[in-house]
Amino acid sequence: MAITSDGTQSFGIQDSPVTINSIVYVVESASFTYGSNRVDIDDSNGEPLGSTIVPSRVEGSMTLQYSTDSDSTAPNPALGEELVLGTTNARNNTTYLLTEVGDAQTQSDYGKLSISFYEKIN
Repeated sequence: MAITSDGTQSFGIQDSPVTINSIVYVVESASFTYGSNRVDIDDSNGEPLGSTIVPSRVEGSMTLQYSTDSDSTAPNPALGEELVLGTTNARNNTTYLLTEVGDAQTQSDYGKLSISFYEKIN
């Protein structure tokens, strides 16, 4: 059976669809990580006085389906391209930049690719 591109496949993910370089993708899976760095504060003798948490950039990954057969023949997105979410939640006003792009397909599967990204600081 051939690999298909079916943008009508709905997964119920709130960030779907996404747009990268004018190509629309259906989100099959998404993961966002909200990390931080701990900063320790010491006195002049090196004794700890306290610590604070500094939020780091949001990072994440997604598995995307091509929404049409013609999109599946387009080149994979380039590293550094911007990711635009299709939602109105808290992440909607944030721009993400691609850091990794992978393309893996199996027999009887939908045409898809995987991406990793991080939050762009404006």
